Amino acid sequence: MKNLSRKAKKWLLIGIPLLVIFGIFIVAQYERTSTTYYCGTTCHIMKPPYETSLHSTHRETNGVGCKDCHIPHNNIVEQIVYKGYSGARDYYKNTFAPPDVLHTTEWSRNILQRNCLNCHSTVGARINTSDGKQCFECHRGEPHDSPTQPFSSQQIHTAIR
Repeated sequence: MKNLSRKAKKWLLIGIPLLVIFGIFIVAQYERTSTTYYCGTTCHIMKPPYETSLHSTHRETNGVGCKDCHIPHNNIVEQIVYKGYSGARDYYKNTFAPPDVLHTTEWSRNILQRNCLNCHSTVGARINTSDGKQCFECHRGEPHDSPTQPFSSQQIHTAIR
């Protein structure tokens, strides 16, 4: 520290606390935007899925939130990149295109599938998914609503309440 100029010491004295404050801000924003409340109340398109998920078996029994299904869990770098990408994409689509529906990308479908199989590994081990079939193709409405199958009027699942 003795060899540093007075100007360099001044920059360090100002820069390090600012860097720490910025880091705390970034972590706080990351945590805030990872909550189910944030997902369901910030974007008007997410209000119906948010409200229906509040009464799903996943949430009531296991406390599952948005990030448990929709954010990757296998590494923090993919998590940060995906959150930034999908947030910017959703924001852009809602600002510059008709904000009727947000469509999933192949990346988000792969994340959903991976997260389904992570939580439901015992059931998933007994199901052949080698043909590329995704869990949500049959369980499309879980946990957001109870849609009917396209080929009949039978419900895919009946929520336990």
